[in-house]
Amino acid sequence: MNIKADKYEFTSHDGTKIAAYDHGGSGEALIFLHYLGGSAPLWHPVIQHFLDKYRVVTYDMRGHGLSGQPDDGYTFEDTAKDLEAVMDFFSIKSAHLVGSSYGCMVGAYFASTRIDRVLSLVNSEGALVNNTGDDGLYDESFEEHIAKFRDQLDPEYDSVEAYKEYYKENWKPWNEARAYFVEHYVPRMKENGKVGPRTTGSTMEKIIAEIYYTNFLTWYEKVKCPVLFLPAETEGNLDKKERFIEKASKVLPFCRKVIIPGTTHLMMYDHEKELIQTIKEFYADIPVSVK
Repeated sequence: MNIKADKYEFTSHDGTKIAAYDHGGSGEALIFLHYLGGSAPLWHPVIQHFLDKYRVVTYDMRGHGLSGQPDDGYTFEDTAKDLEAVMDFFSIKSAHLVGSSYGCMVGAYFASTRIDRVLSLVNSEGALVNNTGDDGLYDESFEEHIAKFRDQLDPEYDSVEAYKEYYKENWKPWNEARAYFVEHYVPRMKENGKVGPRTTGSTMEKIIAEIYYTNFLTWYEKVKCPVLFLPAETEGNLDKKERFIEKASKVLPFCRKVIIPGTTHLMMYDHEKELIQTIKEFYADIPVSVK
């Protein structure tokens, strides 16, 4: 896999460094948004299939990859200002947004608050159901929730090689796409000499706290662009996600729901061909009246 990109660095509204990548291509702009704990290269297996018709841009969100990681500033408004900074830097007036998990939430909030800057929204396993509230996933406080896995948010490994070997042994099914991401992921060197994820446990907790009580349906009530919902078939809580999507569909001008058979939460790793085809079909089906 040989994915080329020109890397750029600039600052967002609060001085946080943002690392962004221009992959080239021509046509309308298409920006891919990664999941919590990820970074831009995870989209590389997908990007190459859109360069013939779109100008593709990716970036590492604040607290991720090669972007800055401030102590605070992890509200969705902060992420919206970061995305705005990316688009302004590349002179992009409006773009299609494709997100995975947390990236979907960043995209959905942006689409609800910067209406004229979003051409369409693809949400792959994110912003498809609320964590709390009516028909939400959890019936517990945030502190009760985070206490169950707080000690797992910032694992450590003896070396970069040990980190890579851990993922090779435990991230199944191990395949070319997963191997590519692990090889291109830049882990963090901790003060104790160990190796850990780029995103610290403290940052992870702040982002999860921002997500926990959010009512995504109130965002969709403001979204005016076409939306493609992609809930994973095998991830769990599919019934709740489908009920949520049904509610969202009543307030959106145009939307589609597609369940790709066998998909898991991070479907770009296991079902990239189906994911690519589904997104392309969605773009082709968008009525002229809502473009």
